[in-house]
Amino acid sequence: LAGWRRLREVLDEPVEPDANLQIGLAGPGLGLQFEQVRFGYEIDRPVLNSVNLCVESGSTMALVGATGSGKSTLLRLAAGLIGADSGSIASAVGVRALVFQEPFLLGGTVRDNVSMGASLSDAAIWRAVEQAEASEFVLDLPLQLETELGERGVSLSGGQRQRLALARALARNPSVLLLDDTTSALDPATEARVIANLRQSLQMSTVVMVASRPSTLALVDRVAFLEGGRIAATGTHQELLERHDGYRELMVAFDVDREQVELDADERGSHRDH
Repeated sequence: LAGWRRLREVLDEPVEPDANLQIGLAGPGLGLQFEQVRFGYEIDRPVLNSVNLCVESGSTMALVGATGSGKSTLLRLAAGLIGADSGSIASAVGVRALVFQEPFLLGGTVRDNVSMGASLSDAAIWRAVEQAEASEFVLDLPLQLETELGERGVSLSGGQRQRLALARALARNPSVLLLDDTTSALDPATEARVIANLRQSLQMSTVVMVASRPSTLALVDRVAFLEGGRIAATGTHQELLERHDGYRELMVAFDVDREQVELDADERGSHRDH
């Protein structure tokens, strides 16, 4: 009886409207457009408020902001995972793909995790793997594409899991690619190669990515700075450094955090050596 009651709680839960149905068609030359978008996980506490943002088709834009500024929420709205409380969202025609910071891999083969049931040729899978800078380690696996990864990809490093999750999205040739700090586990050199690959292979696609490394921000076309649930400023990384105090202060804070993380890692390594 207790099990049945729990089952009924799940089955009787109201079904939320499909947020994808709220997303309209972006105007000519635009890959993604937000107009006066408001969203909150609680009614009286908006995470995003009066957000206006236009991303040109074929361009790359980075979302930058402090923790809790609404970057991930904005990507989930763009992907159609959640619906806006008010305002409008429009996207270019085609597939929208979202890659999370913490990728989920299935306990199957590399092929299974990239194709996710789609009928993809070996050539299409390898092309996506190469674009995600994952081909080197996949080639080193015992059975390459047929290698079993284990539950949640336990046999791979964090960076390898992120690159396979990115390959999964790229295999679908998205018109809009949304990256939620997807390259956070990669070293700067690998991250730069990934971004270069995206710019070359997705010339007609729009890429919107959460990022914080100055080396990454220097590679994108434009940066949108989120502050207090709003788009406080847009421009190139250099332009925002020169004319926006809040952005400049955040970049300094990011650098201090990274230096502290590296120092802590060095200290742990020193202790292990002793």
